[in-house]
Amino acid sequence: MNNSQVPRSRQSRSAPAAQMKDSALSEQQIQEQFNQLVGEVRLLEAYYQEVVTRQQNASAALLDARAALEAIDTMSKSNNNELLVPIGGGALMYAASSNLDKFIVSVGAGVAIEKNRESAKTFLQGRRQELERAVSSLESQRKEIGSRLEVGRATIQRMTGAQQ
Repeated sequence: MNNSQVPRSRQSRSAPAAQMKDSALSEQQIQEQFNQLVGEVRLLEAYYQEVVTRQQNASAALLDARAALEAIDTMSKSNNNELLVPIGGGALMYAASSNLDKFIVSVGAGVAIEKNRESAKTFLQGRRQELERAVSSLESQRKEIGSRLEVGRATIQRMTGAQQ
């Protein structure tokens, strides 16, 4: 047995051990990647739900702004000065108004301002446009996050299928 044969035999004995060690490392790395991917998907799911909630709220506010604009237009065309006024709890009461040219408009942070008909319409139209842009932006975000979620879930399925 010469010296050139000794390292080979030692190499051949240590090669399977090295492969097993590499295999264990790669399995550990795969598990770490899997866990990281699952965490990312969970975060994306939470963010997706937040965006959906924000989009629903913006859509509801948009409907309110549209309804207010329609009410202002309808009242200007009507000779009837009798109104139904919400008093809370789903209850309404009749009220008569002698002046349908003045409106109180909420401008945010609990502040409301009296405006004439045209100024109120202009303000509400601006609010409507802002809300339309917000709803559109949130819709885009929702679609993008949904796509990323699909990719993440598909990757997780492939990884779990490969492990079985």
